Amino acid sequence: MIKSNYIVYDTETGGLKPEESPITQYAAVILDGVTLKEIDRFETFIKPYAGLVIDKIVLSKTLVTMSDINSGIKVDEFVNTVIKWWDMHNTVKMKKEMGRLIPVGHNVVFDNGFIQYAFDFCKKGSLWNWLYPNFIDTFGIAKMVWGIDRETKLNLGACCERAKVSLIGAHGAMNDVEATADLFRWYVKRLRNGGSGSKYEEKGRKTGKEFFEFKCSKL
Repeated sequence: MIKSNYIVYDTETGGLKPEESPITQYAAVILDGVTLKEIDRFETFIKPYAGLVIDKIVLSKTLVTMSDINSGIKVDEFVNTVIKWWDMHNTVKMKKEMGRLIPVGHNVVFDNGFIQYAFDFCKKGSLWNWLYPNFIDTFGIAKMVWGIDRETKLNLGACCERAKVSLIGAHGAMNDVEATADLFRWYVKRLRNGGSGSKYEEKGRKTGKEFFEFKCSKL
C-alpha cells in the first residue's frame, strides 16, 4: 500500500469571505502517516492581493498585525512555494491520489476556500491537484465524539479543552495548527485503541440490528 502523510494547516484571514478578504497568514505541519510525528513545517505572512479588503475588526481578533502582513510575501510567491513544498512531501506524482498529502484542519472548509481563491487568482488550477481531496475535518469528528446540542461548543478551543490539549495564543496560524495536530493525534489514538483486538473489544458485542441502535442528543 502506498503511504500518505498528513498535512495539518490553518489560515488567518482579513475577513470571512475569500472573494472579499485575503489570507493574511498560512501555517502548516506535515505528520508521518503512521507515527503522526512531525516531519516538516512552514509558515508565512502574505501581503494583500487582488484588491481584497482587510477588515480591521476581524483582524483584531487574530494575532496578526498590519506590520506582519506588510512584511509577508506576495501571493504568487506563496502559491508557488506551497505547491513545491506540498509536492516535495507527496510520496508519488501529484496526479496520483494515493500518496498525496491528506489535509487536516479544524473547520478546514473555511481555509480551503481562501486557499483556492488565491490559487484561482494566480491561475494555478485546483489545489486538489496536489492535496488529497478527501480531507479530514477535526470539527466534524468532534460532532461524532461529543454529540450535538445547543449548549455544545465545538470551536478549536472548546475541543482542545475537552481533549486536554494545549492551545496557547489562539488565532495565530501556527498556534492553531499545533493544537489541531495534537487534537488529531488524540482522535487517532482513540480510534486505534478502539479497534479490533484492543482493550476496548468486548466479548459478546451486539451484532445485526442491535449493533446499529443509538440515541440521538436532544436538540
